[in-house]
Amino acid sequence: MAINLDLTILRSFVLIAQGRTFAETAEAVGRSQSAVSLQIQRLEGDVGASVFHRNRQGVELTTAGERLLGYAQRLIQINDEAIFSFNDTAPQAISLGVTPDFAESVLPEVFQRFMQEHPGVEVTLRVDTSKALVEALHREELDVVIALTRDDPLNQGVFTEASMIWIARRGFPGPGDRPLPLALFEAPCTFRSAALDALAAANRPYRIAAISPSLGGLVAAVRVGFCVTVRTRHMLAPMLADVGEELDLPKLPPVTFCLYTRQRERHPARDDLIELCRQHF
Repeated sequence: MAINLDLTILRSFVLIAQGRTFAETAEAVGRSQSAVSLQIQRLEGDVGASVFHRNRQGVELTTAGERLLGYAQRLIQINDEAIFSFNDTAPQAISLGVTPDFAESVLPEVFQRFMQEHPGVEVTLRVDTSKALVEALHREELDVVIALTRDDPLNQGVFTEASMIWIARRGFPGPGDRPLPLALFEAPCTFRSAALDALAAANRPYRIAAISPSLGGLVAAVRVGFCVTVRTRHMLAPMLADVGEELDLPKLPPVTFCLYTRQRERHPARDDLIELCRQHF
């Protein structure tokens, strides 16, 4: 006869395995401490082995308990995903962090479609530098971040890659024999480093003509018509153009955006939002 493991018991088992005492687990699951002890006894009976060593310091997993833990976590996760996917009335919230490149060019269309498909989800948005966003993620102020590549344990891999281009006002005459005037963020900045490295390698003189802490500031400086900046094609707007070939400027490397999150388990609404961002970018 098949034995069906009780998910309620598995939840108590996982909490204890993660370091909570029986008393703390009992409070978390809304049962008495003796009831939790009986749950663990039943679980040991179901699997036919002891799952905890008991000592003066508390409990620790046995070899059988270590083997069971992975299965227990997967069973709970699958159960929760199934319930979550059908529970459209449950309150949901996602805090998203993105760089200005995403916020100003991609998010308007993304949010419009996402809100149509997930009207019950509350989205909180933070637009900031990659460094600030990843730090906020570590402080658990954000659920997911899309930012430039950083060596960080929360980096889940490449999200998308985009070409860097030289951008100026349409009809920008070029500097002639003078240094190329640039509008850039202050260091450290991936785009700034790429621009200066490329110009140095090409022996092309330049000067920093405008500095801004925001993408809007860079756009304003470039629209005035006296300088060039480096971003992705998403910054292109009326009056602005890719002038790299026209001004014979050096080629630039691609820029890589990565996905950062603390939550590796599936989250349907969050995953839909991430996929919409990927498609539109």
